[in-house]
Amino acid sequence: MYRRLLRRLEQIAPAHSMQPVPDAESVPGYRIAIVCVGIAFTLTGLYMGSEIGLEMGWRHGVHAAVAGSLILAVMSIPAAIVGARTRLSTYMIVRNVFGLHGSRVVNFVLALVLVGWYAVTAELFGRTCYLTVQQYFPNVPLSPHLYTVAASLLVTATTVFGFRALDRLSMLVAPLLVALTVFVACKSLGHASWTAIATKVGTDPDLGRGISAVVGGMIVNVVLMPDLTRYSRTAADCAMISVTGNGIANGVMLVLAMIPALAFAEQDPMKYMALLNLALVAFTILVLSTWSVNAVNLYSTGLVTATAFPAMGYGQVVIGCGIAGTLLALLGLADRFVDFLVLLGLIVPPIASVYLTDYFVLGRTDYRADCAAETNVSGIVSCAVGAAIGCILYLTRSSLTGVPTIESFVCAGGLYWGLEKIRAQGGRDRLWRRP
Repeated sequence: MYRRLLRRLEQIAPAHSMQPVPDAESVPGYRIAIVCVGIAFTLTGLYMGSEIGLEMGWRHGVHAAVAGSLILAVMSIPAAIVGARTRLSTYMIVRNVFGLHGSRVVNFVLALVLVGWYAVTAELFGRTCYLTVQQYFPNVPLSPHLYTVAASLLVTATTVFGFRALDRLSMLVAPLLVALTVFVACKSLGHASWTAIATKVGTDPDLGRGISAVVGGMIVNVVLMPDLTRYSRTAADCAMISVTGNGIANGVMLVLAMIPALAFAEQDPMKYMALLNLALVAFTILVLSTWSVNAVNLYSTGLVTATAFPAMGYGQVVIGCGIAGTLLALLGLADRFVDFLVLLGLIVPPIASVYLTDYFVLGRTDYRADCAAETNVSGIVSCAVGAAIGCILYLTRSSLTGVPTIESFVCAGGLYWGLEKIRAQGGRDRLWRRP
């Protein structure tokens, strides 16, 4: 019965994890943009803005939000275009660049990152539910972990239906959360003056760390943009999606989230919303939005992982990843939220850099769903070196740009270009990529 149900779900809403999305299933760009806006305006976005604001203060926090969002938008546009032109999932693009075995290494890293994001979101979700129930029913002796498990079950059930369910859910929820965030920010100004908020100084006003955290918070979405934009129709749609979602929406969300956090000196959104007498309304909207964004996290995790286990169906893989993420959430990953974001901003950009260099700089645009290559050592080495350089520059505080994420991205792409040029001159270029 269980396996029959999963097969039925996959027939209703195929994920196209191994094949190009048919043109007939493409959607208008604004609908994908709404999904991206929904990803930015979530509970994790509120927490991220609160932590950045309290840690860096208003002035440095806004600078980090604006600069980080600009970097994300610039990186996102070409990644989105690759997805729209090839109509392939991120995994299949990575497979064409890194080879069959090489892509398993890359996708193992992406799967770990995505499960980590899922776990962080699930833990924050469970914590929010717990605080809300405690406010209205203080005598209910339920652990926050129970709410985390229940939320994960809901998200997993949604995700097995694929992108279409996420599309409809985001269309409903995103406008509500945008309105709530704006309203809370405006109402917070009644508690603390604009001057008091604007002059707040953080505990660690390190601009490079702040920008790296902002980039790290959305960099996975940039790398995985093809998973969504393979449903889009034109390059103009891709630019609009990237600027709207990863640029404007992300930056605005972070800045708005800083205002109540600084006004109340409180990181937890539910606590300052309770002080504004908005707990119940906020809880309802945050539940729906977090449901949406964690379904996107699990959807991409399923696409990445399903290709590594071809004998298993998409639904089975999603359920397995959901269980793994839930277990990780119960271990308390969200307690090191900013550190987690900074790490993502250093190790994930090289993956995007390599496949963008391959597609746009080296001009290898003939990606195929039946690519049977084995390993592209140049790509793996370039990613590893780029990530290592970024981490070293961050730990030694010796970044030339002040943002180690930029160096990790540029170094990986530059090294990959050089290694591929050397290999091509020696007549050892990959046969299916020979110019």
